[in-house]
Amino acid sequence: MRFGIEVPQDAPFPALVERWQRAEELGFDHLWVADHSADTRTDHSGNYRNLDGTWFDGWTVLAIMTKETTRIRIGTLVSNPVLRPPALLAKEAITVDHLSGGRLELGIGTGIEPLDHATMGIDYWSPGERVARFSEYVEVVDELLRNPSRLYAFECRFYRTREAAMGPPPVQRPRPPITVGGQSPTVLRVAAERADCWNTAGPLGLGMDEILEITRRQNDRLDEMCVAFGRDPTELRRSLFLVGALDAWASPDAVERIVRQFGEIDIGEFVLFWPPDERLNLFEHVATEVIPALRTGLLS
Repeated sequence: MRFGIEVPQDAPFPALVERWQRAEELGFDHLWVADHSADTRTDHSGNYRNLDGTWFDGWTVLAIMTKETTRIRIGTLVSNPVLRPPALLAKEAITVDHLSGGRLELGIGTGIEPLDHATMGIDYWSPGERVARFSEYVEVVDELLRNPSRLYAFECRFYRTREAAMGPPPVQRPRPPITVGGQSPTVLRVAAERADCWNTAGPLGLGMDEILEITRRQNDRLDEMCVAFGRDPTELRRSLFLVGALDAWASPDAVERIVRQFGEIDIGEFVLFWPPDERLNLFEHVATEVIPALRTGLLS
């Protein structure tokens, strides 16, 4: 059982560094940043909270994070194909893998946020285009990291690359672990075929019981697809992002309750979201008492 935390890049760097280092001191296994053009979180009315506030570039922040932490694994939850062509993401991943001494976890998503499309001047992708792009995108990134020579070439409907100079190879071989995030059948297929970890927050707008049942069915489907691709299903880690109906800070027992229920359906990794200021005391309690007890099976 592993635990991570996402620290959004919405504060001055001294505050961010303090949060990263506190997460490492508390024993979290992995530390994540977001990858959007601005703070795309919304309030209870569905409006963007603060588009004019502080928000730094995710991969630049990740590079700085490599020098301000020493042990904790770091990554993007999740990298955004709207902002980054696949060859650029592969180059950034190799760079950060070297800077961190081989601690990178490479998350890749489908890029569903409308604001990112508007910022980049790109028409919003249809669902069909989005999943087709995602399949091509992950394939290119995967293959470039596994084959960091100029021999690899790819040309398909949405993406193409040739003569990509990726050297040096990443520290982690055959490449840094890839986490894919999403709900669609295509995301599940790509996870089973190519990824090391599948991350989900459950469908937005549903309650915890519904998310639990849907995730159980998706997990069963992933097992079947892994076998079809010739993989041992246990090779694919399963990760839950505690947001929305799975808010870790909604109540004092939320983390314990969520981890216990989703652990029963073979979710082995849990990513919390950095708490609001009024929940920092609860965060310390969860990190120092609840999570250690969950790791050792003392809470049941």
